Amino acid sequence: MPRFARSDLVVVALIAAAILFGALGFAGFGERISNSLLFSAWSLTLLTLFALAARLPLRSRGSPWAAWAANSLIVCGALGVIIAANVALYRHDVHFDATREGLNTPPQQLTDVVRELRSPLSLTYFYNASDPNALGVRDMIEIAARNHPLLAFRAIDLDKEPGLARDIGVHSYNTAVLQAGDRKVVVENVTDAARLGYAALRVLRQRAETICFVTGHGETFRPMPGHYHFSHLETLRGHDTPGAGDVLVAEPEQLDRLQLALNEIGFEMRPLVMATASAIPTDCTVIAEIGPRTALTAGEADLLADYLRNGGRLMMLIDPQFPLEADLQSRLLTPLGLSSEPAIVIDPLNHFRTDPDKVAVPYYPPHLITARLALTVFAQARPIRLSQPPTAVRANVLASSSQDSYLRLPSAVAGITVAAGEPTPAKVEHGAQALAVALEGTYPGASPDKHFRLVISGTSKFTTNEYFSYVSNGELSVAIMRWLAEDDASPNLAPRTYSLPEIVLTSTQMRNTFIALELLLPLSTALFGVAMWWRRR
Repeated sequence: MPRFARSDLVVVALIAAAILFGALGFAGFGERISNSLLFSAWSLTLLTLFALAARLPLRSRGSPWAAWAANSLIVCGALGVIIAANVALYRHDVHFDATREGLNTPPQQLTDVVRELRSPLSLTYFYNASDPNALGVRDMIEIAARNHPLLAFRAIDLDKEPGLARDIGVHSYNTAVLQAGDRKVVVENVTDAARLGYAALRVLRQRAETICFVTGHGETFRPMPGHYHFSHLETLRGHDTPGAGDVLVAEPEQLDRLQLALNEIGFEMRPLVMATASAIPTDCTVIAEIGPRTALTAGEADLLADYLRNGGRLMMLIDPQFPLEADLQSRLLTPLGLSSEPAIVIDPLNHFRTDPDKVAVPYYPPHLITARLALTVFAQARPIRLSQPPTAVRANVLASSSQDSYLRLPSAVAGITVAAGEPTPAKVEHGAQALAVALEGTYPGASPDKHFRLVISGTSKFTTNEYFSYVSNGELSVAIMRWLAEDDASPNLAPRTYSLPEIVLTSTQMRNTFIALELLLPLSTALFGVAMWWRRR
């Protein structure tokens, strides 16, 4: 019986591993996992060829013709395997970034758009060859555009092609020109590849959409100013990386971060004074009532009800101090099975930091709005009551508190007051409370072909500057707007928050982290030390 040497077993193991990884690469995993498996199979194949080549004799036995034929066969076989492996690698390319900061990885805002392309997109970048940040953006786009036939990318040195730039209308360095069909977007002074992802969403947008923000009731919305004030803080990425330490300086109760995020993906915004309007303007794709402080009149409630009855889209974020008058309740909310009361949801199980009135929501029911959300924070939220909605209306609770939560009167929370005369909870109620609800369908009494959409939440704080940058609050705010506008043809990109990144944990996660790092890890080290001493004693 022949005996195998150790080198034979190594070669057999390499061949088996290469076949196994190659088969797993076509087993239906995700694109990145499959490509990584195929890259591993390619690496093992080349290593196998090297191991086999090291075992070949320097001179073949037999006649010169037989030696020549054997050598030719070996060379042709090796070349065939190498060509096949490289073709497979080219068709299933994968990118690895060995840097700690991910300096060679395109931002997710750009890669998500490129991966979800369904129509041709042309991107021309006129860069400054002496600017390292511009060269970095050029390389990032090339990496993101690998093997994507729908993205036509050209990088042009502006100093070498000034005539071409002038014909297109480019007059400055580091300008990106994006074109999809007959739509064109020009972005100047681009040294951050993430901006190109948002620019791609703008040029891919099929129609102009306007969000009308209701004003006149103490809302904090204001038209976008011509200039925002930014500060800069040092981060691990250094100050040479564009936008790494940019921090927006703005009032915490304002909506600047939300407006910047909506503007970056192509939404237009303007104020709407309903007190002087006889009807909701037809060019308003979405009506946003965010954080009113004074009551809506009966006429304004009728305007909103008629707007939904005609197939409108409404985002209504009401805080506990908002006086929910009987007119608004009876005309708008009651027909949909909705109600609310001026109480604060307290969640002792899932909350932000040590504040139980800032409810943290780590889990969500399936819905287009919450499909990609992680953790969100609903600060000082009033409960949203959802009874049986009409048969033609579909209701979904987007976020709710834990079963340990309960209600507290606003007077017991600092800084929260309620209008006189509004009913308050008669007793403390325990159990899960709905924090945000989405409804769609046909409004009672409306034509069946008129389909409305409504999102109502018991707090507006997750859209404000103070909380927009926390965990997934910004993504939730933008996702609600996009769902209301039926803008789901392109990916839901994470908005830029212009704040320093933070790690936010719920109270449960903080407790578990403390137990693992401060108790279990030191105790286990001490126990292993005692066990080793006892064994060697």
